[in-house]
Amino acid sequence: MTANNSPYYEALPTNLKPIHYDVSVTDIDLNNDTFKGTVEIQLDVVEPTNELYLNYRDISVSQENVEVTYNDKKVSIESLTEYKKKEYFVVKLATKLETGQVVVKINYDAIVQTNMAGFYKSTYLENGVQKTMLSTQFEATDARRALPCLDEPLLKATFRVKITASSEWTILSNTPIQSKTDASNGLQTVEFEKTPIMSTYLLAWACGDFEYVESFTNDEYNGKPLPVRIYTTKGYIHEAKLASEITPKIVDYFSKVFQIKYPLAKLDLIAVHSFSHNAMENWGLVTYRSTALLFNEEKSDPSYKQKVAYVIAHELAHQWFGNLVTMKWWDELWLNEGFATWVGFLAVDYLYPEWNIFSEFVSESLQNALELDGLRNSHPIEVPVIDALDIDQVFDAISYLKGASTILMISKYLGTELFLKGVSLYLSKNKYGNATSHDLWGSVGEVSGKPIDKLMNTWIKKVGFPIVNVEAKESALALSQSRFLNGGDVKPDDDESVWWIPLNAKSDTPIALDSFDEKNVIIDNTTLKDGKFIINSGTSAFYRVNYSDEILTHNVIAHFDSLSTTDKVGIIADSAALACAGNNSTKNFLKLVEQIVPKLGDDFVVWLELGKKLGQFTIVFATDGLSPKINEFLKSVYSAKAISIIESLKSSSREAQTSDFTQTKFRSEILNRAGKLQIPQVYDYALSLFNSNKPIQPWLRLFVYSTIASSPNFTSEQFKKILTFVTEPDSLDSREVALTALGSVTNPAVASELISLLVEPETIPTMDAHFLGQKLSANSATRDEFLKFFLDQYDASFYKIMSTNMVVLDRFVKLTLKNFQSLDKLTKIDDFFKTRDVHGFERALKQSLDYIRINANWYARDHDEVKSFLDKY
Repeated sequence: MTANNSPYYEALPTNLKPIHYDVSVTDIDLNNDTFKGTVEIQLDVVEPTNELYLNYRDISVSQENVEVTYNDKKVSIESLTEYKKKEYFVVKLATKLETGQVVVKINYDAIVQTNMAGFYKSTYLENGVQKTMLSTQFEATDARRALPCLDEPLLKATFRVKITASSEWTILSNTPIQSKTDASNGLQTVEFEKTPIMSTYLLAWACGDFEYVESFTNDEYNGKPLPVRIYTTKGYIHEAKLASEITPKIVDYFSKVFQIKYPLAKLDLIAVHSFSHNAMENWGLVTYRSTALLFNEEKSDPSYKQKVAYVIAHELAHQWFGNLVTMKWWDELWLNEGFATWVGFLAVDYLYPEWNIFSEFVSESLQNALELDGLRNSHPIEVPVIDALDIDQVFDAISYLKGASTILMISKYLGTELFLKGVSLYLSKNKYGNATSHDLWGSVGEVSGKPIDKLMNTWIKKVGFPIVNVEAKESALALSQSRFLNGGDVKPDDDESVWWIPLNAKSDTPIALDSFDEKNVIIDNTTLKDGKFIINSGTSAFYRVNYSDEILTHNVIAHFDSLSTTDKVGIIADSAALACAGNNSTKNFLKLVEQIVPKLGDDFVVWLELGKKLGQFTIVFATDGLSPKINEFLKSVYSAKAISIIESLKSSSREAQTSDFTQTKFRSEILNRAGKLQIPQVYDYALSLFNSNKPIQPWLRLFVYSTIASSPNFTSEQFKKILTFVTEPDSLDSREVALTALGSVTNPAVASELISLLVEPETIPTMDAHFLGQKLSANSATRDEFLKFFLDQYDASFYKIMSTNMVVLDRFVKLTLKNFQSLDKLTKIDDFFKTRDVHGFERALKQSLDYIRINANWYARDHDEVKSFLDKY
């Protein structure tokens, strides 16, 4: 195959360009999981050729079912050659196509998938009766499972879709219905209006027993308010209220900030029972995992309200950024995902300013990206992508979260309003087409008058990020930058990049520098004395800071109380990362924790960051000898807060307990952490709620279940009761909550039974196994047994079940194998996978091995000093 102007990837030849598809789906057979399809593709002849290349997978095509018309005449077909491994076939023609247009019509047989990819089915229970719904998931390269097509983002076309299915079903696609006719045998045929020009991965349809709630935008689109419908299967529509209220507001908001009206005639959002991701931005028909679209004020954990708001905003951002303007190839996936992540947070901040959502972005998104990008086996934001399984692997924290963090950085530097003007220019210049990072930076540079392409080049094209070292030298400040690696083992050839670094200084002394792009810089005539001084204020730029001990003590920690939430998050995160890398001692990190805990108040996000960093510390150091001491240290952090919260809960009404959203999240964070520490008052409170006849408040369920599960006295009866919420969930999120909680188990007998359920999809659906696996692998009481089971059962069970949708296996590997901390485990995992095919998750595996190596080195280096520090506990 010839490359599409790139040395990196396998792409179709460029001789023919698709203009329009007519797609017809019929004979859907749910007993045998098959359907028949017809696709008619109009193509422009760009360069002379006598061959037609089309992508396909799990589709049966034959030469006699292919018809080619050129200049209104049928063309003889010499051969049809299949390259199944490469997912394309070639039709060789007897006539050379010189110019003009060619039409190919193909009748084919295909599979209704059961693996959450392509055109697939989800089964679910309605009043005890098993039912089925059908939907599509085509990103990145699964449109080819449903129709032969030119399945690349650059090869945009228009589509008309026609579906024949049960007349009792609702049938949806990207655009409004054009016509509906009754067919024979209780079937109907629904034809949809032509779509705008778009990429194949955005095509979508869904069929099932749906109902909907409808709302409208305030603003007008094509002369009238836009109809927004939230679709669910029967019985869930009352949980679509939140989505129905906020979706029109977000459409209006994005239409304003992008200065381009939402371009389609309707917008549907639908909850799908089996879903590998959180959601998919199909143009005009956005599909969601139920817990990312539906929310029940009475039954859902409040944290899911924020999740629903954010995921809806993220997918709606794609209607412009991704759908209207699409990256040219998957190596620039970040253009879609990084931007939608940042602007998704911006929309949630617009809807709910009281949530202070960007402080959470800094803790959850920016810090997660820094953690992944500090590995040797990270990758640049813009990454070479060769084939379909490579594409799936770049849907990761670098493309989404580092991408979003670099956008946060440049938007803060320019000002959000000015940056968005550049985005609007980019969208209007490239609408209905494809674009690159260079195009985005060009537009932002045009409106800002700054060389954005040059400033951002290293951030986008190079792997990793810098650490900025800060020292006082007489009457000057000395700053230097170098590559940061989590393991601290930076070699000269790792450290060749020089980044442009916005300083974002906050200081009692004026600082005469706003950014630098050299290895070293001296700021003369700058004396800090004991005044407040931090750089990267707001932690809005993508680097870590290493202050000299003197500056950290006198200019940072001494003023800790007066710092913002995001400043505090950055200081905690950098201190922990520097300890892990060996730039600083772990003892200093633990001392910092002791110093700041009395000053943290009820700031949810600061406690969230502290909890994550103490969690990582615990994964590395909680071995048999140190576990009890670490437990006592953690009690010193959490006991007083947790007991105080419990006392206040006992004397307040249910309504009062959840009236303040961020306060509820703060309490939840403290109790969830404290519940696993065997603090008598905390355990007793959890047990009283568990044994009560009253339903447990949704925000307290994770705390109660995980506290009970982590107790050495966890009984088989208690286990069965929590497991019921997995097998027969009583709310949308109860399965995810129960699986997460059960991962805290310490009772060996219960742990063995629980671990074995990971390969029983009828008990734990494959799409949810990672909720349990992640916690078991991070739990020092279960991680060794988890690993043994995973490797013993890998070939017969895990690989067999999960590799039918490689996204699921990749995610499971990524979230579980990183949580080990011995060279023995490193060798064991490495040796195991050396004899197996890892294509599709090789990057996640290499990154996991990086994490284990870093953890093992950290443990070996600092174990003695940690032990001596903890002796007082």
